Amino acid sequence: MKLKLFHLPLIIASIAATTTNIYAEQVYHEDAGFVVIEAENFSTQHLDDKRRWLVFSKNTPAHNFADADQAHYHDASNGSYIEILPDTRSNHHEALVRNENFTNDAGTMAVLSYPVYFETPGRYYAWARAYSTGSEDNGVHLGINGQWPESAKRLQLCEGKHAWTWSSAQRIETNHCGTPNTIYVDIPHKGVHTIMISMREDGFELDKLLLTKDKDYIPVGKDKSETLSSPKPLQEKTQLLEITDYTRVLYAIDDFKIENTGEIPYYQHKAENALAINAVKTAYRNKFARAEYIVQAKEAGSYILNLVTLAEIDGESTYLVSINDKVIGEFTNPETSNDYQEIYFSMQRVELTSGDIISVSSKAVTNGKVPENGGTAYARGRWRALVLSRIN
Repeated sequence: MKLKLFHLPLIIASIAATTTNIYAEQVYHEDAGFVVIEAENFSTQHLDDKRRWLVFSKNTPAHNFADADQAHYHDASNGSYIEILPDTRSNHHEALVRNENFTNDAGTMAVLSYPVYFETPGRYYAWARAYSTGSEDNGVHLGINGQWPESAKRLQLCEGKHAWTWSSAQRIETNHCGTPNTIYVDIPHKGVHTIMISMREDGFELDKLLLTKDKDYIPVGKDKSETLSSPKPLQEKTQLLEITDYTRVLYAIDDFKIENTGEIPYYQHKAENALAINAVKTAYRNKFARAEYIVQAKEAGSYILNLVTLAEIDGESTYLVSINDKVIGEFTNPETSNDYQEIYFSMQRVELTSGDIISVSSKAVTNGKVPENGGTAYARGRWRALVLSRIN
């Protein structure tokens, strides 16, 4: 039974939050010559002031749009689908109003967009899983990239009334029900292309779209799952965890000179991205190693400096930060039970000029708590970076 048709903009505004759907970040992709789209996961909808695609599921509230049938989410893929409403012409007995409840001009009413990444260009045959209960609620147009090629217009569903049914038939003048596998789109090149749907007849219900390079493929039931992109998690940083605002990071390994700079040498502990002292050599214990960096002209200015050191369980190393051999900061690592824990030491309002030599020094020491080779282990004065944050 048809429901009374109320003023469209007011009703749509009141239920838009639950019946329209925009997944701007979801991107479908081609998988081995197939693209499977859940119709409700459209990216955008426009030209929808007269008719609009609405999403239906068991959680959709009742509506007051003209509609000739009940909701059909029970056997829909993922339990939801879309229907274009209001539906004022579901059969021949109701008036046909062009550009309102019917349009043969593809791309002019209620247009949906689905961005899809195609790895393989070429011809894709299109199937729609649709539901029809009348003679005038079973046609829709397909398009690509804002174009509406003849090969994708007038997809028609004639068989399988009152059930979700797949169709790939194109309605033509001599065959209104069309011939299977005659709806297709051509993908011109690898990359993202937008598959589009637009209204032909109101009341059309759509559950899924399936695109395939296999002309002989015939989908059955709910068929394949949607080929929705699942981005890999972005890599989160594991170092300099407390550094959130900076101008330049001077990495100990990458940016500082360590050859012939101090009483004893540093070596690069690449696994920890740090400079360290080889405390296995007794001559290197309790002496300062030194690394240097020359300030560039573009780096001149006033800064907050943060020295990032690594605490070690076998000793609490001392660090010196100097500019042109003048010590501006002296720090000692705290005791720790977490080896290589980052420690941050701050120096406020440090003036740097072009040609200044910034040096960082540290020494290997022991706290006598970790037995090793008949003696005790030494911390190796490890440090990771000097961070510059410009003061405006």
